[in-house]
Amino acid sequence: MATADTKPDPLRRLGGGRWETKDGRFQIEPQSGTWVIVDTTQTNEFGLPLVRGPFPSLGAAKEAIEDAREEGPVESPLAERLEKGGAPKATKPTESKASRTDSTPEPEPPPAAPPPPPEPKWIRDLRPGDRRKATELIERLEGLGIAGEQAEMVARTEIAQGLPGVARLAIERHVRAATAGVDDLPAAVAAAVEALVTGEDPDLGVAWRLVDDRGRPIEKLDLDR
Repeated sequence: MATADTKPDPLRRLGGGRWETKDGRFQIEPQSGTWVIVDTTQTNEFGLPLVRGPFPSLGAAKEAIEDAREEGPVESPLAERLEKGGAPKATKPTESKASRTDSTPEPEPPPAAPPPPPEPKWIRDLRPGDRRKATELIERLEGLGIAGEQAEMVARTEIAQGLPGVARLAIERHVRAATAGVDDLPAAVAAAVEALVTGEDPDLGVAWRLVDDRGRPIEKLDLDR
């Protein structure tokens, strides 16, 4: 396990929700709402890059990378099978070296990974400071399990358009959480209104309140009338 003094390997964003460590060894990719780690320096029994995971969040995948660096190479399941069954006995070759070379072609190298997609144009058009804020916001949202496309949309609304995209997302999250599993319609409406009037989302770092056109806070709505 990585110690508390170990600094996480910095990641660079490849686009499309994919990330890569600075040394290029590990790549983090989204997969059906989870995250997997591709180790480009190790292969499985089929000669393909070794995949670790899945992990529930981007943060968990980052921690797993630090553990993977200290654990060393992962032994292929094929190696264990060979150890139990014994190594195949060598047989005396009956063909010449030249015939073996002709009948056993060299395996083709695996195809090179496609280049990462460029950053969206709206990010490239931002000033350097705003570009950094947008990238950091997308990374934070994806770390909370928010899909790449939705994370980019929220960041674009917040940074490029100057609208409360993060607060909107926070309110949606709280309304869904407040009404989840509530079968009674009046109770669901009351829970949704309570979440709309005022609230706070520590994970997203935002808070909100309902005000009138003069900025006066509306702290309570009486739905019993």
